[in-house]
Amino acid sequence: MSTNDCDVIIIGAGHNGLVAAAYLARAGKKVRILEANPQIGGATTSVRAFEGFDARISRYSYLVSLLPDSIVKDLGLSIECISRNISSYTPYEREGKSEGLLVSRVWDARTQESFNRLDSTGHESQAWQRFYGEIAEFAQRIAPTLLKPLMTRSELQELIALPDVWDYMIEKPIGEIITERFTDDLVRGVVLTDALIGTFASAFELQSNICFLYHLMGNGTGEWKVPKGGMGALVSELERVA
Repeated sequence: MSTNDCDVIIIGAGHNGLVAAAYLARAGKKVRILEANPQIGGATTSVRAFEGFDARISRYSYLVSLLPDSIVKDLGLSIECISRNISSYTPYEREGKSEGLLVSRVWDARTQESFNRLDSTGHESQAWQRFYGEIAEFAQRIAPTLLKPLMTRSELQELIALPDVWDYMIEKPIGEIITERFTDDLVRGVVLTDALIGTFASAFELQSNICFLYHLMGNGTGEWKVPKGGMGALVSELERVA
């Protein structure tokens, strides 16, 4: 197929380009994808890191969250994503004693006990549950809009209808609410991880809010799952349906 025979030309065969190609092809369009690299996948480009084991691992894009379940269903992707029980584990040492703050994906007794060892007052665990409870509600309301025409700022604010959360998530740098709600620097650091990773930004810049939202709103839950077989398995499925 030459470029003259196409309805649509997509530059780049990354996972986003492959998803777009699959939808356009399903709509009856003739699609051509142009890719400069010898392999497809873009940021999900993977290698078989373990001999004899068919797991294709990517160093750039290695977990699944912002791929809506509705797209997986629409395209008929045969991909299994596995939930992780542990969200994070942060080692620390205080008063000569080595410990670690364990946070499960879903708040449980182990997480509560871990917070209690860090902070016997209970302040940090209560602040954590309140903060992430608010963020969860915010994420559930904003996630469906990602598959709809872009809304204006005022339309989105009216839809979400959580004025306090909107204020600290959209209008002010995320660092302000984190330093206000949490008093322990280790806990602050754990919360800020999702806001700062890969950004080279300050906690007191609005760019950090965008990164934080990306990490917490996928599919309305913010859960990051492990694709069985690695990201290469997902790309193979996208190639098949595209």
